[in-house]
Amino acid sequence: MAELFASSNPTSGRSHLTATQSSNLRFLSLLFVHAIVWTFAAWLSRGNLDFQGDMVENYAWGIEWQAGYAKHPPLFAWITAAWFSIAPHTDFAYFGLSALNALVGLLGIVALARRFLPWRLAIIAGLAMAVSPLYTNLAIKFNANAVLLSVWPWTAYFFVRFMQSGARRWAFALGVFAGLAVLGKYFSIVLLVALAGAALARPAWRARTFSWNSLWVVAGGVLAVFAHVRWLVVNHFPTFGYASERTGGMLLDAVSRFGVYTLAQIGYLVLSFGFVVLMVRGERRRAAKLMAQAVVKPSLHPELWALAMGPWIVVGVMAVLAKTQMSSVWGMAQWFAIVPLWLAVLDRAGIQFKPVRAVRALCIYWVLVLVASGTVGYLDARKHGDSAVDPRAELAHVVHDEWRERTGQDLPIVGGSVHEAQSIAFYSDGHTRFWDIEEPRTTPWLKSSDLASRGALLVCEEGDTACQHESGELTGAEPLAVRVHKRAWGMSMPEHTYQIFMMLPH
Repeated sequence: MAELFASSNPTSGRSHLTATQSSNLRFLSLLFVHAIVWTFAAWLSRGNLDFQGDMVENYAWGIEWQAGYAKHPPLFAWITAAWFSIAPHTDFAYFGLSALNALVGLLGIVALARRFLPWRLAIIAGLAMAVSPLYTNLAIKFNANAVLLSVWPWTAYFFVRFMQSGARRWAFALGVFAGLAVLGKYFSIVLLVALAGAALARPAWRARTFSWNSLWVVAGGVLAVFAHVRWLVVNHFPTFGYASERTGGMLLDAVSRFGVYTLAQIGYLVLSFGFVVLMVRGERRRAAKLMAQAVVKPSLHPELWALAMGPWIVVGVMAVLAKTQMSSVWGMAQWFAIVPLWLAVLDRAGIQFKPVRAVRALCIYWVLVLVASGTVGYLDARKHGDSAVDPRAELAHVVHDEWRERTGQDLPIVGGSVHEAQSIAFYSDGHTRFWDIEEPRTTPWLKSSDLASRGALLVCEEGDTACQHESGELTGAEPLAVRVHKRAWGMSMPEHTYQIFMMLPH
């Protein structure tokens, strides 16, 4: 990182260099404040982690440290497990992980932009993308899509370093991060194809691609994905079956879905576009026109255009050919180079910037975010919204207390209604594992015999009769009804009833 702080003036003295570093670090610290603000914003606005249960599923999978899982490759689950090996098992700590993941990605955007821009403009690139929903409210739900926010920008950064220098260390780092991107989600093939296209499009970069040092890219990639590939072969490629469920349909439907996808991407970038225009000193109309032209005119900056628009082009081709059922959040990581592209085009055109405006703009933005988040959370609790009333953490505490009262031990295994059971595993001391009673193949690290030998508790929602029937047959125990409610914003939420079945250890 030292070279990022270096002054572009070779005659500058040491004191000037130190002052520049200090100023840049203060400016860069805005990204860290931004991460803290969004951690609190998520905590204020949400009564639970996420209603769909993805985040507790990450944890339930991750603590098993498998080389792959039934739906996805393992990176985001590993990160979750590693984080909660040191962090408390609370919603606030989880939102902190989500914000940290976004922060790492934003720093990657800054590093990438620095390869083409002065240091202060590179930081503006990170700040402009920081206000996009992609790196804020969408990023708070940490899952297979969100983990790409941190991996893709750094993969692109190492790609550019290798293309510019040809050094082996950057080639190896590129291979490792390309492998990590695949371990995040197979959708990362979009990034890899886009990078390959960018490498072949530029003569100098094409020469790097066909140099012997490119073998270090292969070596790094193989090292990163070897364990997962082996897992795929041994387990007959289960994740591929899950991915294939997202393909199929009519060609016109696929084209239509990609059109909707593209409109959503434009919406995600509006705030970032406005932020850059706000930083312009004077010629804002001209700047906005140049930024729009940068998207459709590769000649304005060929290298960054390939990095910014390449993934979108690949997504379009793959979506139409495979007739994929596109979701707009699949592309949430693809815009890592769009703001660097805008800024580079403006810089080449002689547009002047006033970066100090970023401080005031972000302070106003942060206040609005916190006020809006608190308002959303309060109103959701007041109207008894699903996120506010579901007592997942409270249920976990009741269940763990019931188990300890009967056995004097920590609960070893939990199953039943999936979201509730995985929540009980998450809100624990870290020793409770999840077993899927409906689809045992998705949790192969535990067998039904483990439940009998170690002991287990099965929890079912009041209306989940299938779960209650299976749990009763498996345990041979009578259900125990537990009634749980939560409090939010000083208000008592409606009571929920659950049936729990205990299989005490032999």
